[in-house]
Amino acid sequence: MAKEEIKQLQNKRKKLISQQKEEARKKRDRRLYEKGGVFESIFTESKELTKDEFYQLI
Repeated sequence: MAKEEIKQLQNKRKKLISQQKEEARKKRDRRLYEKGGVFESIFTESKELTKDEFYQLI
């Protein structure tokens, strides 16, 4: 009985950790989208920049 409870608690812990990672990723994605959108709205010509040109500008 105790082994089953331990396994259930371990699975619950894994699920909670996975949820925390997912939430953190979503927050990061949203932050990047927002900042990228602001950047493009200020520097409209940045849409045509290559990756290297963009990094040089930054």
